[in-house]
Amino acid sequence: MEAPRYLCSQLVKLSWGEGAAIVNLEEIQTGGAILESEVEVPVGLSAEIRCGNVLFAGKITRADRHDLGVRIEMHISPHTPWSIERFRPEHLLDVSRIEDGPTESP
Repeated sequence: MEAPRYLCSQLVKLSWGEGAAIVNLEEIQTGGAILESEVEVPVGLSAEIRCGNVLFAGKITRADRHDLGVRIEMHISPHTPWSIERFRPEHLLDVSRIEDGPTESP
C-alpha cells in the first residue's frame, strides 16, 4: 500500500551541499516531498528540510524549471521519515479525502 499523500503549504528551509533557500513545501508523505523554489537545486545531492526543530534528511531526485520557479522532488530517508505527529504543516489536506468529481449542490 502506498503511503498517504498530503497537499500542504508551508515555508521551510531546504539545505544542500553549499546552498540553502527558503522554499514552499507543497506536498509531503512518509518517504518524500515536493517543494517549490525560486532557486535551482542540483539533482542527486543530499539535502535537508528544516521545519522549526524538525529535520527531514534525504536526496533531491528531480528539479523541473517552470515559469514561476523550480519544482523539486525529494526522497526522504527512512531514518527521518515524515509523520503528521512529527510535523504538521500549517495548511494540510489529506488527498484521500478528496471525492472523485464535482458534487451537486442542494
